[in-house]
Amino acid sequence: MPFIPGKQSDDPVEYKPIYERIQDWIFKLDVGIGIGPFRLGMFCLVVLLLILLYTGTQFYGLRDPEAMDAAQLARNLYRGRGYATQNIRPLEIWYLSSIGRRPIDPNTNLEPELWTPPMYPMVLAAVFHVLPPDFTVENGAWTLEADRVVMLTGWMCYLAGMFLMYALAWEMFDHRVATMSAFLYLFCNPLMESAIAGLPWGLMSVFFLLTAYAVFKAEKWQAEGRTASWVCGALAVSAGAVALGTLTQYAFVSVLAPLLIYVAVSFPKQWRAKCGLCVMVFLLVLTPWMVRNWKASETLFGLSRYQLVEGLGAGTGREIKAGQVQRMFGGTLPEIRLRLQVRRALINGRQLYEVALKDVGANYLVVFFLVGMMHRFRQEEVFRLRRFVFWSVLMAVVWLSVAGPSPLGTSPPKRNFLTVFEPLIIVYGTAFFYVMFERLQFRTRLVRTAFVGAFAVFNSLPFAFMLLPPATTLPYPPYRADTVTLLGKWFGEQELLCSDIPWAVAWYADRSAVWNPYEEQDFFGINDNVKVMSGIYLTQETLSAQDVLQMITGYQRFWIQMFDLKTFPPPKFPLQIARPWTPDGQQVLITNRKI
Repeated sequence: MPFIPGKQSDDPVEYKPIYERIQDWIFKLDVGIGIGPFRLGMFCLVVLLLILLYTGTQFYGLRDPEAMDAAQLARNLYRGRGYATQNIRPLEIWYLSSIGRRPIDPNTNLEPELWTPPMYPMVLAAVFHVLPPDFTVENGAWTLEADRVVMLTGWMCYLAGMFLMYALAWEMFDHRVATMSAFLYLFCNPLMESAIAGLPWGLMSVFFLLTAYAVFKAEKWQAEGRTASWVCGALAVSAGAVALGTLTQYAFVSVLAPLLIYVAVSFPKQWRAKCGLCVMVFLLVLTPWMVRNWKASETLFGLSRYQLVEGLGAGTGREIKAGQVQRMFGGTLPEIRLRLQVRRALINGRQLYEVALKDVGANYLVVFFLVGMMHRFRQEEVFRLRRFVFWSVLMAVVWLSVAGPSPLGTSPPKRNFLTVFEPLIIVYGTAFFYVMFERLQFRTRLVRTAFVGAFAVFNSLPFAFMLLPPATTLPYPPYRADTVTLLGKWFGEQELLCSDIPWAVAWYADRSAVWNPYEEQDFFGINDNVKVMSGIYLTQETLSAQDVLQMITGYQRFWIQMFDLKTFPPPKFPLQIARPWTPDGQQVLITNRKI
């Protein structure tokens, strides 16, 4: 046997009873080196249980147009079809035809995507390669396996954001603030809701946290005397994160100006060079996307600029509805007029101030964050980073006021974009709470614990209320996976459909669908001159967007009359067979095929 110093090879092995070994193990957990891994393991277990609980009670499939649109784009990338879409907008057909490009590929029935930036679909496509999903759905099922893969991607972004937020909070303050921030993040209902909804908010939160963490470390390293390569590398990471966030959703570009101001203030001696570095990295990351758009459409950012005219004239007889321009097939497009833009920006800004800003996180941490702006933290880096967060939120409000509704025409948007900044609002709100808490000078440990616990529970109540009945997350109406999937069984890949929810047809039925044109003549223009439509699928989305007066006076009357199956379609209409597509008669399908 090998020689062991201090012990003879023939010494008997000391035997301990099992109860003594259990006591030793518990002692090590209490005061020894095992307490850290034990607490970490218990925290991970709690996180897992909460994720399973929230998913089990709230997830019934995708219910946001943006999520379905991103998912079908990701599937086309996954299949090697390029960044092309099956969710076809009439305006895109008209524009591509006007510049001499073929709008719809006759071989694949796809069209180049010119509205949605590619970052989030690329992330989903990468996940599809790692976890290949099943894109079919069994009859009667509310969801398909691919829905759950999209949801799983949201949870991964959620957990990555929690890790980055905890690391940054510990770097700025201490373990106490970091732990409470992680707890409040874990019970933040909007963040968890966006995770199961399949939206890119979680990914953009990660990019914003990475931006803040990198620029904070750059300033710390500058103060510690690190070499210029370390500092410039951190600044490059921050600018790259802003660029990737912009490639996720264009509204994220609002973070660039606060970042440049932060860099200029924090590095006064070399601010021109460092700001120039950030701008250069930002443009380098965006360049491939702009080159691709120029090749596809002779524009740098696609057709997203037309969102500036949607929503103009709200409250007047000349209002341009959300999604109206995207559903136009040529004609006279509305002009961008300064007076109308200012009016719309004021209306949107008021809505954002009265609802979105106050509802960030659906709790009261934003109040602690805003009031905490009057407190000066000891570290200058922490103080300046808080200003960066504040100005990022403010610039996002300005951008959203000017840019108008979401790309898929939901106005007001179903989700709060300001949720992207929630993790750092949690950190600063928690830090200010502890500043005020220590000034109360509670001496009894029970009172101190109860006060801190009440703060945590009070800000977590929206999460608890969401879990209580009744359920409010059912995607139907109008989205139900098995109902929409039937379209894919009745129509072939080379056939073109028309629908008021083309994103759902593209994702669940895996068929190309034109967003039902705004005017009757636009429908016939596409059907006669571009490609014949084999079917029209209409849902509650059309009915819910109208009031009684609009139905009578003609707004969308062409589409509304299709729900009256006794009188529609007229004799000369190209599609003659109409039938209810759901048992409740709220969805209809019009085609020439007997089903």
